[in-house]
Amino acid sequence: MCDPSMTHAMDRFQAARSTTITIRNWAELVQNSADLQSLYTDIPPLTGLTVRSIHLNHFGPCLTLRIDLPEFPQNPPPSWVDAELDQFQFHLEFIAIENLELSGWLPDGRASLELDRHNHNKIFARMESDGFHLSFAASDSILVGHMSAYKALPNGSDSGPRQFVRKLDAKKYDVIPPVYEKTFYEHI
Repeated sequence: MCDPSMTHAMDRFQAARSTTITIRNWAELVQNSADLQSLYTDIPPLTGLTVRSIHLNHFGPCLTLRIDLPEFPQNPPPSWVDAELDQFQFHLEFIAIENLELSGWLPDGRASLELDRHNHNKIFARMESDGFHLSFAASDSILVGHMSAYKALPNGSDSGPRQFVRKLDAKKYDVIPPVYEKTFYEHI
């Protein structure tokens, strides 16, 4: 026979483990956020994003989003100001991906990324827009990388010249490399 107090304690433990909490400040989950924090006085929420690419990498398994934030950094480097750059783009890498669902696509469309913490070491991510859906579970450890700025082109493309935050990126690239450039899309 099972002790009723033990059953009640186990029920409370299970309820606590399955609690879902909406994440208010996504940057708190970013493990390498120093460069991002130096650019922004207030890091904007992940709303009104332009999703440029989604890269799946079976090593990990990982998912990397290349996105534009709708707000340009408050503290850009002087070279960005001198070049009159007005768009900010970066990669967000999620590891230990599970339960991936992806349908549709929104070329140059806007979407918001919602993150919820679940079971203290996992997050659920959701992104939806007209005809587009992306959702997955991942580790609650996110990486940010390949941060850059560029000038918006009239057609909405991000293919023009850009300047990167990190010196290695700046040395290797002055435009976004093609999607088969694994060192750019598979490594933050």
